[in-house]
Amino acid sequence: MTESVMRWVRRHRPDGNPLRRRSDRLESAALLVTVVLVLLSVWPAAAAGRQSYEHALPALGDGRREVVATLLADAPVTRLSFGEAPRSEPAPAHWTTPSGLERTGRVMAPPLARAGTEVRIWVDPGGLRVGAPPSPGDLRVTAVATALLLVLVAAVVAVLGFAGFRLLLDRRRYREWEAAWSLADARWRRRRSS
Repeated sequence: MTESVMRWVRRHRPDGNPLRRRSDRLESAALLVTVVLVLLSVWPAAAAGRQSYEHALPALGDGRREVVATLLADAPVTRLSFGEAPRSEPAPAHWTTPSGLERTGRVMAPPLARAGTEVRIWVDPGGLRVGAPPSPGDLRVTAVATALLLVLVAAVVAVLGFAGFRLLLDRRRYREWEAAWSLADARWRRRRSS
Protein backbone atom coordinates (compact mmCIF):
# COMPACT_ATOMS: atom_id res chain seq x y z
CA MET A 1 0.00 0.00 0.00
CA THR A 2 2.87 2.38 0.78
CA GLU A 3 4.25 1.81 -2.70
CA SER A 4 0.94 2.70 -4.37
CA VAL A 5 0.64 5.86 -2.25
CA MET A 6 4.19 6.91 -3.17
CA ARG A 7 3.47 6.26 -6.85
CA TRP A 8 0.34 8.41 -6.59
CA VAL A 9 2.28 11.23 -4.88
CA ARG A 10 5.05 11.06 -7.52
CA ARG A 11 2.42 11.22 -10.24
CA HIS A 12 0.94 14.48 -8.97
CA ARG A 13 3.90 16.35 -7.52
CA PRO A 14 5.23 19.34 -9.50
CA ASP A 15 8.68 18.20 -10.58
CA GLY A 16 9.24 19.86 -13.97
CA ASN A 17 9.17 16.54 -15.84
CA PRO A 18 9.23 17.37 -19.58
CA LEU A 19 7.11 14.30 -20.36
CA ARG A 20 4.17 15.63 -18.34
CA ARG A 21 1.40 16.86 -20.55
CA ARG A 22 -0.53 20.04 -19.89
CA SER A 23 -3.53 17.92 -18.92
CA ASP A 24 -1.40 16.11 -16.31
CA ARG A 25 -0.42 19.42 -14.78
CA LEU A 26 -4.06 20.59 -14.81
CA GLU A 27 -5.11 17.38 -13.09
CA SER A 28 -2.47 17.87 -10.39
CA ALA A 29 -3.62 21.48 -9.89
CA ALA A 30 -7.26 20.35 -9.66
CA LEU A 31 -6.29 17.75 -7.08
CA LEU A 32 -4.52 20.41 -5.03
CA VAL A 33 -7.58 22.67 -5.24
CA THR A 34 -9.79 19.75 -4.14
CA VAL A 35 -7.64 19.04 -1.08
CA VAL A 36 -7.52 22.75 -0.18
CA LEU A 37 -11.31 23.07 -0.50
CA VAL A 38 -11.86 20.08 1.79
CA LEU A 39 -9.42 21.51 4.33
CA LEU A 40 -11.06 24.93 4.10
CA SER A 41 -14.45 23.36 4.77
CA VAL A 42 -13.32 22.35 8.26
CA TRP A 43 -13.59 25.90 9.63
CA PRO A 44 -17.20 26.56 8.49
CA ALA A 45 -18.17 23.04 9.60
CA ALA A 46 -16.71 23.67 13.06
CA ALA A 47 -18.56 27.01 13.18
CA ALA A 48 -21.82 25.28 12.21
CA GLY A 49 -21.27 22.62 14.89
CA ARG A 50 -20.65 25.30 17.48
CA GLN A 51 -23.75 27.20 16.31
CA SER A 52 -25.91 24.08 16.64
CA TYR A 53 -24.54 23.54 20.15
CA GLU A 54 -25.19 27.14 21.20
CA HIS A 55 -28.64 27.11 19.59
CA ALA A 56 -29.67 24.05 21.59
CA LEU A 57 -27.99 25.17 24.82
CA PRO A 58 -30.96 27.28 26.05
CA ALA A 59 -33.04 24.09 26.18
CA LEU A 60 -30.97 23.07 29.21
CA GLY A 61 -32.06 26.10 31.21
CA ASP A 62 -35.55 26.75 29.85
CA GLY A 63 -37.25 26.00 33.16
CA ARG A 64 -38.18 22.39 32.52
CA ARG A 65 -38.65 20.46 35.72
CA GLU A 66 -39.12 16.82 36.46
CA VAL A 67 -42.25 16.15 38.53
CA VAL A 68 -44.12 13.09 39.71
CA ALA A 69 -47.45 12.30 38.04
CA THR A 70 -49.93 9.90 39.64
CA LEU A 71 -51.98 7.65 37.36
CA LEU A 72 -55.74 8.13 37.71
CA ALA A 73 -56.59 4.84 35.99
CA ASP A 74 -54.91 1.57 35.12
CA ALA A 75 -52.64 1.65 32.08
CA PRO A 76 -54.35 0.20 29.01
CA VAL A 77 -53.59 -3.42 28.26
CA THR A 78 -52.09 -3.92 24.83
CA ARG A 79 -52.26 -7.07 22.81
CA LEU A 80 -48.77 -8.41 22.31
CA SER A 81 -47.44 -10.88 19.83
CA PHE A 82 -45.33 -13.77 21.03
CA GLY A 83 -41.84 -12.54 21.89
CA GLU A 84 -42.79 -8.85 21.76
CA ALA A 85 -41.82 -6.76 24.77
CA PRO A 86 -44.61 -4.88 26.56
CA ARG A 87 -44.71 -1.20 25.63
CA SER A 88 -45.76 1.98 27.40
CA GLU A 89 -49.23 3.32 26.70
CA PRO A 90 -50.79 6.73 27.50
CA ALA A 91 -52.92 6.82 30.64
CA PRO A 92 -54.69 9.67 32.49
CA ALA A 93 -52.71 11.20 35.36
CA HIS A 94 -52.47 14.30 37.51
CA TRP A 95 -49.44 16.21 38.75
CA THR A 96 -48.53 19.36 40.63
CA THR A 97 -46.54 22.03 38.80
CA PRO A 98 -43.46 23.64 40.37
CA SER A 99 -45.65 26.71 41.07
CA GLY A 100 -48.21 24.56 42.94
CA LEU A 101 -50.98 24.28 40.29
CA GLU A 102 -52.76 20.95 39.77
CA ARG A 103 -52.74 19.62 36.18
CA THR A 104 -54.20 16.56 34.51
CA GLY A 105 -53.37 14.93 31.22
CA ARG A 106 -52.22 11.75 29.57
CA VAL A 107 -48.74 10.43 30.34
CA MET A 108 -46.84 7.40 29.11
CA ALA A 109 -47.45 4.71 31.74
CA PRO A 110 -45.36 1.59 32.24
CA PRO A 111 -46.98 -1.61 30.99
CA LEU A 112 -49.66 -2.98 33.36
CA ALA A 113 -49.33 0.01 35.74
CA ARG A 114 -52.22 0.40 38.19
CA ALA A 115 -54.04 3.55 39.24
CA GLY A 116 -51.99 5.39 41.84
CA THR A 117 -48.64 4.46 40.28
CA GLU A 118 -46.20 7.36 40.22
CA VAL A 119 -44.52 8.24 36.92
CA ARG A 120 -41.81 10.85 36.45
CA ILE A 121 -42.53 13.42 33.72
CA TRP A 122 -41.05 16.73 32.54
CA VAL A 123 -43.10 19.92 32.58
CA ASP A 124 -42.46 23.50 31.42
CA PRO A 125 -42.79 26.52 33.76
CA GLY A 126 -46.54 26.60 33.06
CA GLY A 127 -46.91 22.97 34.11
CA LEU A 128 -47.59 21.59 30.62
CA ARG A 129 -45.99 18.27 29.78
CA VAL A 130 -42.83 18.52 27.60
CA GLY A 131 -40.03 16.20 26.59
CA ALA A 132 -36.92 15.76 28.67
CA PRO A 133 -34.21 18.34 28.00
CA PRO A 134 -31.18 17.12 26.09
CA SER A 135 -28.14 16.26 28.14
CA PRO A 136 -24.92 18.27 27.60
CA GLY A 137 -23.38 15.11 26.17
CA ASP A 138 -26.20 14.83 23.62
CA LEU A 139 -25.64 18.45 22.62
CA ARG A 140 -21.91 17.82 22.12
CA VAL A 141 -22.56 14.69 20.07
CA THR A 142 -25.04 16.60 17.89
CA ALA A 143 -22.54 19.45 17.39
CA VAL A 144 -19.72 17.07 16.42
CA ALA A 145 -22.05 15.11 14.13
CA THR A 146 -23.14 18.34 12.45
CA ALA A 147 -19.52 19.39 11.86
CA LEU A 148 -18.50 15.97 10.55
CA LEU A 149 -21.51 15.78 8.27
CA LEU A 150 -20.70 19.17 6.74
CA VAL A 151 -17.05 18.20 6.19
CA LEU A 152 -18.23 14.96 4.60
CA VAL A 153 -20.65 16.79 2.30
CA ALA A 154 -17.92 19.26 1.32
CA ALA A 155 -15.51 16.39 0.64
CA VAL A 156 -18.06 14.56 -1.49
CA VAL A 157 -18.84 17.70 -3.51
CA ALA A 158 -15.13 18.48 -3.98
CA VAL A 159 -14.28 14.90 -4.98
CA LEU A 160 -17.21 14.77 -7.41
CA GLY A 161 -16.05 18.06 -8.93
CA PHE A 162 -12.52 16.66 -9.26
CA ALA A 163 -13.85 13.44 -10.80
CA GLY A 164 -15.89 15.43 -13.34
CA PHE A 165 -12.90 17.60 -14.23
CA ARG A 166 -10.71 14.51 -14.59
CA LEU A 167 -13.32 12.89 -16.84
CA LEU A 168 -13.17 15.93 -19.13
CA LEU A 169 -9.36 15.76 -19.12
CA ASP A 170 -9.45 12.03 -19.92
CA ARG A 171 -11.76 12.62 -22.87
CA ARG A 172 -9.36 15.27 -24.16
CA ARG A 173 -6.38 12.91 -23.64
CA TYR A 174 -8.14 10.15 -25.56
CA ARG A 175 -8.85 12.53 -28.47
CA GLU A 176 -5.20 13.63 -28.49
CA TRP A 177 -4.08 10.01 -28.27
CA GLU A 178 -6.35 9.05 -31.18
CA ALA A 179 -5.08 11.98 -33.26
CA ALA A 180 -1.44 11.03 -32.50
CA TRP A 181 -2.06 7.42 -33.56
CA SER A 182 -3.81 8.56 -36.75
CA LEU A 183 -0.82 10.77 -37.58
CA ALA A 184 1.62 7.93 -36.84
CA ASP A 185 -0.45 5.53 -38.93
CA ALA A 186 -0.44 7.97 -41.86
CA ARG A 187 3.36 8.29 -41.63
CA TRP A 188 3.87 4.54 -41.52
CA ARG A 189 1.64 4.02 -44.53
CA ARG A 190 3.60 6.63 -46.51
CA ARG A 191 6.86 4.87 -45.68
CA ARG A 192 5.52 1.48 -46.79
CA SER A 193 4.13 2.83 -50.02
CA SER A 194 7.45 4.54 -50.88
